[in-house]
Amino acid sequence: MAEQRDFPPHSELQQCLLADQQVLAKRLRGLKRRRTTGQTFDQGLARLRQDIDRSKQIVSKRQASPEKISYPAELPVSQRLQEIQELISKHQVIVLCGETGSGKSTQLPKICLSLGLGVFGRIG
Repeated sequence: MAEQRDFPPHSELQQCLLADQQVLAKRLRGLKRRRTTGQTFDQGLARLRQDIDRSKQIVSKRQASPEKISYPAELPVSQRLQEIQELISKHQVIVLCGETGSGKSTQLPKICLSLGLGVFGRIG
């Protein structure tokens, strides 16, 4: 039972979906506070572990089986797909300019997904 009372390390929370990380960290802090004040925390810790595992499973599933993505050939962004993928892979920030209707807003998130970005839940 002693290992059930061990709190998950912060590094484990970083393997969860971005949307869950902050909430799970707050719950973890609350449970640690309960322990230091002598209050019960075992049930909350068990639920926290379940929620961490669920979130990590979603990330693992996304990493293991990325979605099949298609790009409409008529869009200029799609025509420069390889070049854009290379730039995104090499640089943290890129600036992409193009005409209205060229596919910037619709195709760039799909390009990021195809590169494995966003498995934790956010492309911005």
